[in-house]
Amino acid sequence: AMVFQNYALYGHMTIYENMAFSLMLRKENKNEIHRKVLAAAEILDLTSQLNKKPGQLSGGQRQRV
Repeated sequence: AMVFQNYALYGHMTIYENMAFSLMLRKENKNEIHRKVLAAAEILDLTSQLNKKPGQLSGGQRQRV
């Protein structure tokens, strides 16, 4: 397996916004984006981190985003 050292997260955006970004580019429905981000955050154990910026997370948490 390969683990990237650069997390490719936008530092000015919250974790929620980073996770939703590609779905917004695809012009997905906002309700569907919200549902998918929350589902992924639950799986990745990041639900309590969604309003934080990437710099506020540990390296392991940033990797999961």
